[in-house]
Amino acid sequence: MKKLFRRSVLQVIGLVALGVILSVALPVNSADHGDAPIASNNASTDIADVFAFLDPNDNDRLILAMTQRGFIAAGENANFGIFDQFLKYRIQLELTGDARPDVFIDITFSRVESRGGPQTATITFSPSGLTFTARTTQSTTELVAPPQVVTEDPGSRIKFYAGLCDDPFFFDIPATNCFVVSARRGAPDFTCFQRGRDSFAGYNLMGIALSIPLKEPEVQRSLCPENIDTQCPPNILGVSGAILRNARTRVLPEGIIASGEFRQVERMGNPTVNVVIIPFSRKDEHNFATPEDDANGQFADDIVTSLRGLGTNDDFINIFTKLLVTTGDYLRLDTRIPNTGPKGGTNPEAAFPNGRRLADDTVDTALTLIANGTPLGDNVDASDIPPQDTFPFLAPPQQPRPSGVTDDNTRN
Repeated sequence: MKKLFRRSVLQVIGLVALGVILSVALPVNSADHGDAPIASNNASTDIADVFAFLDPNDNDRLILAMTQRGFIAAGENANFGIFDQFLKYRIQLELTGDARPDVFIDITFSRVESRGGPQTATITFSPSGLTFTARTTQSTTELVAPPQVVTEDPGSRIKFYAGLCDDPFFFDIPATNCFVVSARRGAPDFTCFQRGRDSFAGYNLMGIALSIPLKEPEVQRSLCPENIDTQCPPNILGVSGAILRNARTRVLPEGIIASGEFRQVERMGNPTVNVVIIPFSRKDEHNFATPEDDANGQFADDIVTSLRGLGTNDDFINIFTKLLVTTGDYLRLDTRIPNTGPKGGTNPEAAFPNGRRLADDTVDTALTLIANGTPLGDNVDASDIPPQDTFPFLAPPQQPRPSGVTDDNTRN
């Protein structure tokens, strides 16, 4: 059994709340892949996962990552392995313990000049105005993935990566659906998990990652807006992701022209929130909303109603409310907790929900709590391609197999 009670109070509270979340709805699709109708119908705007952790090789560096556009098959790498030039990919930081984001890291991409070809990314920190550019890694259908391109901004020493990568999430969707349905009927069927197949194995998605040296003077200036009068960067960081689409596009003979303001169409903080607990009729609305809307109670009544309908007691509802409503839906990373080990970190003390690392098995932890502390998992314990030990930590993408190779790479 996982030693949950040896973790900090914050971690236990977060894990209990996550266990409650996963027990709410019938279909459990994934961390955030295809979480709402509009996101499902607009693949490039669909956030998959958000990660925030300290670099285990240098705990003075903050790693932020966001993945999107999931379920890219290797044979389509060159066609789908690109970033949408009409989107703004955003990672937002909350620094004062409230629900309002204080710093925005916006990434935009140039148009693609050739099939799967590299693009130019422009990275901008607001409100400080720190800006630099970087090239993405080319997407190919060659048998061997090209080297990952990592750019370091000479002024801030921030490292940046963007490109096609293996989906780091691991989870048996049908097995968990089977179990949740049986549990809601009053007869939990633990044999559902005997299939042990990773629904995300064999698939790629688009990944963005930054390595931020927290003690670098230029970084501290960028993370400490003038309105922040507390310790900055603070010990506890709030992190969430969002994708914004240009509100106005026109089709002209010379191509598609975009103008106007960007508007948010997708967001994510903690895994499973929108895809599981938010009622279907409000999923798009949730993606359009903000952490401040969470804190103002925009979705609180629906959350409480859903939980009470499943017999959740007030203590659990209060825990959930404190985690995801009171100060908005953010990952919360305590930078005082050391992160160590391979694959981006594996020591239990720094595990989710203290931020979120690529190798953290969030599903098993949640299922164990659903089972009232009895060890329970989906028998999918790691991604089919392990995370790397160094930045960008995201694993290289799946590539087409050579002639004559028969495998069980996709495990639906």
